Amino acid sequence: MKRLMIFIDNSNIFRGSRHEGIPFDYRKLVTFLSNRAIEQYDLVRVIMYCTVDPSQNPGAVQRQKDLYRKFNRFRNFDVKEFELKIVLDHLGNIIEKREKGVDVALVTDLLLLATRDAYDVAIICGGDGDMVRAIDGVKEMGKQIYVAAFDGNCADALKRSALDYISLTENASLI
Repeated sequence: MKRLMIFIDNSNIFRGSRHEGIPFDYRKLVTFLSNRAIEQYDLVRVIMYCTVDPSQNPGAVQRQKDLYRKFNRFRNFDVKEFELKIVLDHLGNIIEKREKGVDVALVTDLLLLATRDAYDVAIICGGDGDMVRAIDGVKEMGKQIYVAAFDGNCADALKRSALDYISLTENASLI
């Protein structure tokens, strides 16, 4: 049985879900992805990359962190938290919030774990086109790699770079 790892860019998947008005359940998503092929996969690990907005009130930050801790209790889940970078103007007002480090962490883990032969098949749940070269590198190592995303939130180049694109939009009833 092939060993499967799933890498979830939580912000990308969450935004795609909201944009298309499709609610989903993380456990159903993982179950769907693990069982989508004719062959069954041995789910080794799910790594979910999440951000926390430190500019929210402390209660909201704590609720967000508590939610991520719940995900860590799911079978094979590993949640990695990152703080949003807050950009302030000269008066101390928030002018921008940026997600920093998430894509780099996902790509680093994808490549590092491939070199350690930790998986045979990887599924990236995300849509950022800047991951294309990492996908090419993983394929060069003999790994199978797929991309799963909501259709309106996935770069065409990313879809083309994977062995197959899994539309979460088309499979909304299963997730």
